Amino acid sequence: MKQNRSKRHIIDIAFITALTLLFAFSSILLIVLGANIYQKNILNINNNYSKRTAFAYVTEKIRQADNNGEIGIASVDDITAVTLLENIDGEEYITYLYCYGGYLTELITKKDTQNLLPEAGQKIVEIEDFNINEIGDNFYKIDISELNSNVISMYITIRSGKENA
Repeated sequence: MKQNRSKRHIIDIAFITALTLLFAFSSILLIVLGANIYQKNILNINNNYSKRTAFAYVTEKIRQADNNGEIGIASVDDITAVTLLENIDGEEYITYLYCYGGYLTELITKKDTQNLLPEAGQKIVEIEDFNINEIGDNFYKIDISELNSNVISMYITIRSGKENA
């Protein structure tokens, strides 16, 4: 009889131990799966933030400068840039928007400034590349490459014309 109780006692302990190990394994599996889902969501949020912020920033800057044709395309040290002409207290300034060092960058200078250095610009948001092309009269195509190399295009029409650009 004693031997039978001993066997049953060992089986009870083995069952409880197996059940505890199964619970621990399930908990660890659930934590790992949750962490992977969280990581993917954070990556998607960051990509969407970069994309929306870059487009919103460029669009808003172009809309603000959409007076008397004050928008154009130029280069800053062989980097294609959007130029936005602005008159502040009688002085003319040009804002350059371009991609440098993996960031959408903004550089504001007086109109007659020579030898612009692209590294002097202010970093706005991390992107891979930024291009703008005039595809028609007052009609531009803007391409922004995200960090995952996904290229997103936007078309924008300048409403004021090109008198000074």
